[in-house]
Amino acid sequence: MDKILLKAAALSVCAAVTFSLTACGKKSSSAEIEIPILETSAPVYNTVKAEIGSISEKYYGEASYGISHEMTASFTRAGQIKEINVELNKQVKKGDVLCVLRSEEIEQQIEEADVWLEQSESTYNKLLAKGNVPAAELEYARIDYELQKLNHARLERELAQYTVKAPCDGTITWINDRNRELNVNTKVYPDWLCTISDNSENALSCKMIQKIEHVGYGTKVIITSTLGEYEGYVTGEREYGEGATAQYIYEIRCDDDDVEGANKFKVCFDVYDKDDVVLVPAKAIKAIGERRFVNLLVGGVKVEQDVETGIEDGEMVEITNGLVGGEEIIINGE
Repeated sequence: MDKILLKAAALSVCAAVTFSLTACGKKSSSAEIEIPILETSAPVYNTVKAEIGSISEKYYGEASYGISHEMTASFTRAGQIKEINVELNKQVKKGDVLCVLRSEEIEQQIEEADVWLEQSESTYNKLLAKGNVPAAELEYARIDYELQKLNHARLERELAQYTVKAPCDGTITWINDRNRELNVNTKVYPDWLCTISDNSENALSCKMIQKIEHVGYGTKVIITSTLGEYEGYVTGEREYGEGATAQYIYEIRCDDDDVEGANKFKVCFDVYDKDDVVLVPAKAIKAIGERRFVNLLVGGVKVEQDVETGIEDGEMVEITNGLVGGEEIIINGE
C-alpha cells in the first residue's frame, strides 16, 4: 500500500513540473523583449576666441643695496694648473694672478713667431730704405709684415687665457673645488674658479628663489620706490648657496643717483613686449610630450590643432604658428 502511495505522489510531482515548463515555454515564445533607449545630448563646450593683442613677459621681485657686489674669476680654456693662489677669505686686488696653467706649447709658438716677425719687419724696412723697389715687391713685404704682426698678437691673446686674474678688488668668498682639489697639475676645464666680493661697491640686487629664464645682462628693469620710478638694467647674475636653499641674485644698475635714497625697492624685469600677436588662454594649451595643441570648435565638432607658442604672462600665451586669430578655442574638456 505504501509503495502505491509513493508512486502516485511521484507521478503528481512530475506532472506539475511538466506543466510548469510547458507554461514557461509558451510565455517565452509569445512575449516581446523591450530594450530601453537612452537619449544623449551633444557635449557642451566653453569657448573663447583666439584674439589679436599685446603680451609682455615680466617677472617681479624686491631689491636692496644690502648685498655686496661680486664678480667671478673663470678659466676660459682647459689645461693643467701650474700655479694657484686662491684661498677663502683672501684679500685680492684687481689684476692679481690667481691661477696659471701650463703653457709650454704656446710659449714655443710665440718664440717662433718672434723670429718671423723680426725677419719680416727687417725685410720691409730695408726695402723702404733702399728705394726704387718694384711696387709689387714692396707691397708683398708690407703684407707679410702685417700678417706676422696679426699672428703674433693672436698668440699673445691665447697665452693670456692661460692666466686667471682677479677682476676686481675684494675678498674671495667661493671656490669651485667641490668635485676636486685645485693643486698643481690638476686638470681643469672652462668654468668659474672663484667669486670675489667687493664690499666697497654695494650693488642694487634682487634675490629670486629660482633662475629666471630669459633674464640676463642688459635686461630692462623698472625700479619702484617711495621716491619714484626709475629704469635700470641687469649687470650680472650669480647663484648664492647650494642645493634646495640656493637663491639667484640679479645685480641691477641704475644711472639715476636719486635711486639710492631708499632702502628697499620693487623691481620688474621687463623681458619682452610684443604687439599684434595671436593670444589664447594658457589653460587652453594641451601638451603630449613635446607636442602642443589646442582644441578648436569647428561646426560643432572638436578638432585638434597643433600650435607653436612664444612668450606667456601666466594667463595668456602667444601663438607663433597654427592660428591666425578669431578661431573658437575650447577651454574645457580634454
